[in-house]
Amino acid sequence: MEQFDKMMKLVIKPTGDSPVYNCMLALTDGKRNLRYFGATGTFDEGGDAISPSCRFRTGSITKSFTAAIVLQLAEDGFFNTEDFYLDIIDEDVKKNLTGLHWFAGSNYSGQISVLHLLKHCSGLCDYFSDDEKFITYVVQNPAQFWNWKLVIEKYFEYGLNKKSTFRPGDGFHYSDTNYLLLAVLIEQVTRKPLHQLFEERIIVPLGLTDTYLEFYQSSKEPAQTVFPYYGNFSLANINTSFDWGGGGLISTMMDLDVFIRNLIKGRLFKKEETLKAMMRFDIVDLISSSSKRIIQYGMGLQKKEICGHSFFGHNSAYASMVYYDRVQDLSIILSLNQAAAVHKAEWLMNKIVNVFPH
Repeated sequence: MEQFDKMMKLVIKPTGDSPVYNCMLALTDGKRNLRYFGATGTFDEGGDAISPSCRFRTGSITKSFTAAIVLQLAEDGFFNTEDFYLDIIDEDVKKNLTGLHWFAGSNYSGQISVLHLLKHCSGLCDYFSDDEKFITYVVQNPAQFWNWKLVIEKYFEYGLNKKSTFRPGDGFHYSDTNYLLLAVLIEQVTRKPLHQLFEERIIVPLGLTDTYLEFYQSSKEPAQTVFPYYGNFSLANINTSFDWGGGGLISTMMDLDVFIRNLIKGRLFKKEETLKAMMRFDIVDLISSSSKRIIQYGMGLQKKEICGHSFFGHNSAYASMVYYDRVQDLSIILSLNQAAAVHKAEWLMNKIVNVFPH
C-alpha cells in the first residue's frame, strides 16, 4: 500500500494559484483481494489532516445518480426516454421553458427528448461554464439559495437560450442544464423532491450512510467534509445549491464505491436492457476535449479505456473520479478537491491503473 501513499503525495502542492491541499484515494480489487482507502494532506492551508472517511462534494458524479433514477422511472412507465421533454412536464412549468433552445433562428425547445438530456445531445448551453456571468454572480452572492427557476431565469437573462450549440440530437455538448431539467422532470412525475427520490431509490437500498443532497437535506453526522477549491478560492462558504441534480451530492469514497459497483452490475434496475442502454456509447458521443482527450459518454456515465481496462463511471470538475471495471472487478475513487487540477487527477488515475495489469 506504500506505493499508493507515495502516488498521492506526488499531487499535493499547497502553494501557488491552484493549491492542492489534499488527495483521497480508494481502491478495491476483487480479483486480488486488495482494498485500500487512503488520504493525505490537510483541509486547507495549515489546517488539520484529512482522513479517508471524510465527505466531499461529488460534483458531476451526481449525474450518475440522477440518470439512474430517470431510467428507473422510465422502467416504471412514467415516460419513455424518447419522449419529448416539454410533452411530459406540467403546463405551468412548460411556460418557463418553451424558449429554452434557439438555434439558427429557430426554436427547437419542443424537440428535446429525455434521451437528449441524458446523453448531453440537446445542444443546450451549460449555465455554469458557458458564460462567466453565472459564476461571477455566485461568488458575489455566496449565500444565495438556488432553485431551478432561479437558474433558468439567469439562463435567459444571459441570453444562453439564443446560443444553443446545435439542433437536438445533432452533436454532443456537455451541459449541466441537461441535468437540471432532468431533476425537474423527476420531481414533476413523482410529485416528490429530488432528495427524497435519491433516498428512496438509491441511498437507503444500498445502505449509503454518508450520502445526501447538500443544502436540501441536513448534514449526516459525524463525518467531516473536505470542501473544494476553485483556484485559490475556497468554495466552503459558497452555496452551491445550483448544482442540484447535476452535481449537488455530498458523499464519501466508501459510499461511492458501493454505488458504482451496484450501478454497473445492474442492481439498481429491473431490466438488463436498461443498464445496456445506459452504457451505450454511440459514435456521436466521442468528442475531443480541450486537453485532446477522447470522452465517451452514455447516459450519465463516462467510459475510460486505460491499459486494457474498460472503466465506467464519472468525472467531476472538482478533480474527482469514480470508476469501475466490472470485468476485472476493480474500482477506483479519487478526489483532489481542486477545480484547476483535473489534469492531475487524470494523471493519477493512469498511474494507478498501471499498477493493475490487464
